[in-house]
Amino acid sequence: MTAQTDHSEPTIAGAILAGGQSSRYHGKPKGLQEAEPGLSIIDREIRELTSAGIRELTIVTNDPEPYRHCGLQTIPDLSPGIGPLGGIQAALAHYANSYDATLFLPCDLPAITRHEIRTLVEGFAAGSAMLVMAAHIFWEPLCTVVHNNLLTTITHALDDGQRTPRDLWRDLGALPVHFDDPAPFFNVNTPADLARWQAGREGHS
Repeated sequence: MTAQTDHSEPTIAGAILAGGQSSRYHGKPKGLQEAEPGLSIIDREIRELTSAGIRELTIVTNDPEPYRHCGLQTIPDLSPGIGPLGGIQAALAHYANSYDATLFLPCDLPAITRHEIRTLVEGFAAGSAMLVMAAHIFWEPLCTVVHNNLLTTITHALDDGQRTPRDLWRDLGALPVHFDDPAPFFNVNTPADLARWQAGREGHS
């Protein structure tokens, strides 16, 4: 299988993965933490995705209420409680009949920019791989573009107990899109990460 069946540019929608219980942040979703003064992480991601040319966006979450202000459609996991692959499955199913592929970002990247997003899109469009993902020193398995035709394969993998995107992408022959600078992929997985990010931001302001 190839990512495209003709020479036209693939159509790509976007999905922000906003799962998780936010227990480390005392219940406030990570994506609603501040990325810039007056701008949350998820709002900044929406801005950068839109600026990169991703016009159709959704937020994958089982708790849509905190994201009402974003003005985007929210969709739940098809199989809650199985981690980010469940959110990826849901978005692929949502877009299966309207787009060729889906670009994914996790909701906790305060520094991602339109440049990285465009580079991922270009990497997908230029190759024959069914999925690409960002890579620097490490792989970034949730910063990825996945062909919607992989929905059935991913569903079968979930049925077989697969829960780790990194392992599944490796098995599916993911093409890494290399970035020299890992800074845009800094994620605020914990409050300590957020404090470190905010301190660095203030130091460069």
